[in-house]
Amino acid sequence: MFLIAGCGKSAKQLKAEQKAKEHAEIESYQRAYKIAVMPTLDCLPAYLLKDSMLYDTAKVDIRLKEYTAQMDCDTAMAGGSVQAAFSDLVRTERLKHRQKVLMHYLTDTNLNWQLIADRSSKLKKLSDLSDKIIAKTRFSGTDLLSNKVVKKAKPKYQVFQVQVNDVLIRLKMLQNHEIDAYWFTEPQATKALQGDNNSLFNSTDAGVHIGVVAIMDKHRRPSDETEFAKAYDKAVELINKNGVKYYAALIKKYMQADDATVRALPDIKYTKVGPPRRADLIMARDFLNHNK
Repeated sequence: MFLIAGCGKSAKQLKAEQKAKEHAEIESYQRAYKIAVMPTLDCLPAYLLKDSMLYDTAKVDIRLKEYTAQMDCDTAMAGGSVQAAFSDLVRTERLKHRQKVLMHYLTDTNLNWQLIADRSSKLKKLSDLSDKIIAKTRFSGTDLLSNKVVKKAKPKYQVFQVQVNDVLIRLKMLQNHEIDAYWFTEPQATKALQGDNNSLFNSTDAGVHIGVVAIMDKHRRPSDETEFAKAYDKAVELINKNGVKYYAALIKKYMQADDATVRALPDIKYTKVGPPRRADLIMARDFLNHNK
């Protein structure tokens, strides 16, 4: 018994080992290539490449930082706590030109938004938005789209626009019938439409493509960026080959979607790494210049 006890580690040794382990984990996290993501389907390639390890871990350590509001992604980008982020051109161009955050675009994404009216509001067409309230995020793609919708609708009375940043809170508000209409992307849009609510506008139908993956330049790491881009393209190939619904487990895990919502999702195609369209960049910049 004394021999066995003598072979065991002392409390001091165990504490030192635990401290060393924690220090190593902190250093590993600091070196990792961190990407800000949302619980939305434009981010599915990132969730897939991370869960399926579609990259060489010896070359890059990819970590995902999950947020439910675009403004929190902004904070992470501006503060330098992430190396990349899924966002939209309105938000990123504002960060670049108003807050002087150095960044460039790795790729555009298939982010699209629908304006969905609560069935209890009885909104059937855009002109019905007169004297109604819609939920958006200020200085974002949904802000730009709200302006487009109002101009197109030409309502008799004012359309009130309130800021609700968290996409999951928006969905809960719809379920509780709190205001009239909300901007949703997938899979929240499909969930919203399952409740007999009405889609008034779709950004894809309007030819608006503003989703992007932005790379922070202040501490740019080109080799990590290259590995991330390769893994992103692998994920896109798999999703397009198998279909979005094949990845139901990922969608439920990261986006809080249920089985019925996954089954009802549209057939969504993804594109490989490529820059955003110049027309969309100009549109985002023009919007910001007119809404300072």
